[in-house]
Formats: sequence, C-alpha cells, structure tokens
Amino acid sequence: MLLNLREYHRPQGGPDRSGLDRALALLARPAVRTVPLAGGDTLVGSADPWVEAVVDLQDLGLGAIGHDPEIPAWRIGAMATRAALASDERLQKLAGGVLAESARRWAGSAQRNRATVGGAIVTAAANDPLVVALLACDAAVVLHGREGPSQWALADFLPRRKALLAAPALVTEILAPEPPASSGAAMEIVARTPADAPIVVAVATLTLRGAHCVAARLALGGVAELPLPLPEAGEMLAGREVTTDLIADVAARASARLSPTGDYRGSAAYRQAMARVLAERALREAWRRAGYNGAQ
Repeated sequence: MLLNLREYHRPQGGPDRSGLDRALALLARPAVRTVPLAGGDTLVGSADPWVEAVVDLQDLGLGAIGHDPEIPAWRIGAMATRAALASDERLQKLAGGVLAESARRWAGSAQRNRATVGGAIVTAAANDPLVVALLACDAAVVLHGREGPSQWALADFLPRRKALLAAPALVTEILAPEPPASSGAAMEIVARTPADAPIVVAVATLTLRGAHCVAARLALGGVAELPLPLPEAGEMLAGREVTTDLIADVAARASARLSPTGDYRGSAAYRQAMARVLAERALREAWRRAGYNGAQ
C-alpha cells in the first residue's frame, strides 16, 4: 500500500502519442513525486512512502503484440501481460517457444495476468526468465522521452535503466528480432520445485550453416545483480564447427568469470556450478533445435 499517495492520473492514448507526452509531463513535475503504474505488483508491494502520485499507463495503447515484417521483428507492447505472452500461439512458435515459456515460468496465474512485460524490463529481477530470454533473443527496448522515441539494445538498457527512465522516459515496447529458419533456442532452469521461481536460469540461441555456428547468444539469470548476457559464448562459437566438446568448453569458460552471491535458496558455489551445467544444456538443446539431430 502507498500510504502517501494523493494523486491518480490515467491519461488516454492515441496515434499522435499525446497521451504519452501527458504522462511524461506528469512524471517530470518536481514538486510532486510521481511514478508510472503498470501492473502494480512491484510498486504497490514496495509500500514506498516517497510516492505521492501515480500515472496509470493502461489506456495508452501499449498492450499490442504483433509482427513487423519490415524490420523483421515482433513488437511486444510494454503493457502486454506475461499471461498474454504465454498464451500467444504465435510466440509459442517463436525462438523455440522460449519467450512464451519464460513468461509462464514466473509467479502464479493471477500475478501473470497483472504483471507486464515493461514492468519485467524495468524491475529486471535477477532470476526473471523472461528478461533472460529476451537478452538471448537480442531484444531491444523502445523508450519514449521528451524528444521522442529512442531504441536501446536490452543488454545496454538494463544497467542504465534507472538513469534513462529518470529523464523522464517510458518503455513503450520491446522488439524481438525474427530468428533465421536455421536457428534454435532453449531454456534450462533449476528451482526448488517446478512451480518455484528459478534459482538459476540459462537461455541460449544458436544459428547454424551446415555444421558451423553462424551466431550464438547465451544469457543467464540468478548469477548476478541483473540478468546477464554472456557475449563471449557467442564469440567462441561463431564460425566454428559445433561439437559437444566445444559446447562444454564454451559453457565452462563463459561461466567461469561469474561471481554470484549466495543466499538461502542457493550458495554462491551452487549457483556457479548450475550456471555451467545449465549453460551447456541450453546450448546443446539450442544446437539440436537448430537442426543438428546428432546432438545428445
């Protein structure tokens, strides 16, 4: 509960983006401490006494999910819910279904019906499989600020998000590139039970040309303060003939630089070990799905 809340605003959206500009004007007021309201789980649960006003974003037309063939990429509105992603039949087929599955693997159904994709990006929980999957899919974030829209690679946005949003700016959509036909993607998770939030999560994407890797991406969650891309994995695989031994070596070397912090759900040593194991499993499964039927 926000005990010091005294204003509630709900600007209306439109093609001219006037609703977004109205929201930014409200957020920019120096005299009233104002924050955006998306799904509300994190904000309301924080009981932040600093918050005096909220700007409800649900009428700004930011909830659509659709394909843009000109980019080509999937445009996922910031107000689209996790439940909408998980149930979208088109996204269930995109990138091996990891985006839809990662949206499903978070909290209960009631929370997934409230929680938004934009909220996931802004909050960036360390073990959020959706953010990890978007990193592995090379997603980009579209911001709307006073000067208009700008686009950021998700990997660059996450560590800078607080400063970027304080400008002020709002996340309006996420762009997930259409993967090549010869690509595969996979997610591997370890948790206390299948219904629990992940302790460690790994998502990999891999594109083949024959037996050789054209491009690969690996991202991990639960091993750092934020979900973490590991670009060195792609650098070690690109242009090389993929083998089980190479994948094992890449997973070991990429995870060796991690310095996770332990807690009651898993020690630092456990998280480190699981990062290597899950990275290898995700890369091998992505390899298999990319078309190499001999992957074990």
